Formats: sequence, C-alpha cells, structure tokens
Amino acid sequence: MYKQVMLLGVLLEKPMYGQQIREFIEAHHDLFANHIKKPTIYYQLERLVADGYLEIRRETVEAPGPGAAHEDVALRERDMYYVTDQGKGYFSNLLRDMISKFTPGLSEVDACLYFLHHLTAEEACMLLYERLSLVEAYHNAVIQLRDASHTSDAAHQLVNDHKLALLDAEMRWLKRTIEQISLGATGHPHAAPTTHSA
Repeated sequence: MYKQVMLLGVLLEKPMYGQQIREFIEAHHDLFANHIKKPTIYYQLERLVADGYLEIRRETVEAPGPGAAHEDVALRERDMYYVTDQGKGYFSNLLRDMISKFTPGLSEVDACLYFLHHLTAEEACMLLYERLSLVEAYHNAVIQLRDASHTSDAAHQLVNDHKLALLDAEMRWLKRTIEQISLGATGHPHAAPTTHSA
C-alpha cells in the first residue's frame, strides 16, 4: 500500500505524467526509487484510475522526447494524472492508517531460523556474517545518501532516522546471534572463531 501512498502524495504536490512521476521520485524520494520501478508505477496508476482515485487528462506540456531524444524538451501531449476528491479522501485514510498501525510478520530470515539446525555452527556463522556485511554496507549507503542529499527537510530526516534505527537493531541482533552460535548457546556445537571487521 505504501506505493499508492507515495504516488497519491506525489500527485497531490502537482499533477504529473508517468515519466515525470518516476523522475520526481528518483530526485526527491531516493530511498523508494529502487522499490517502485517504472512498470510498477504504471500498474499502480492504472489501479488508482480504475478505483476512481485518479483521473487522466490529455494535455500539452513541456516534456522530453523518447529514448535518445530525452534531452529534447518541447511541447508534447501527455496523460496527466490528477487526484480526485475521492482520491484525496483515500490518501488521507490510508496515510493515517499506515502511520498508526504495526503489522507483525515473519521475514525470510525468521522462517529460516527455525531450520538453522540443518547447518553446522561454522556455516551458520559464515552465512550470518555475509548477511551482516550486506546490512552494514546498506547502512553505510543510507548514511552516504543522507549526507550527500540536497533535501534535508524534516520528512527525509524522519525516513532516514527510521531506516538507520532498524538497520542498527539488525546489526546488533546479528552480532549477538553469531556470538551465541559460536559459543554453543543455541544448541549448535561450538563454532571455530571467525574474525569480522565491524
């Protein structure tokens, strides 16, 4: 549902055409850009139109050309997306609902932890180290993105703080779990010591 919140929120700023929406998200909501690709944007836009939350108006606007002519900005006809009154109400309800709710659920790693005993302690630690390295790399990437970003408004600060807090918690849990497995505290035989640069 966050994709619908993102699209409706962006279009409440101003009406846009499809490619313009994508570029706006890339420029202003970079944390979401990798999770809401162009085909997904158009699929969600079609759903929002079908449900009456958006309407399409064919308009002549300044827009880049297709493909190699992208730098060639000229007056072109585009399908502009407008949020309807029904869409404004839907966005308002969705926003309040999603902010106030917490939906617990198992992640992929949670499901796998039930079957960790199928691995040796050494392999379990090695795989968790791999996961830790990926989480640390993403944590550093979020920090770099935050520090390099030209948009440092309160909303972006909240999003980055939330993301970093979750990543910090994941890293602490991984380090603690690796240590417990290494010491045999989880029922695994003791693992050989493994070095990791934190």
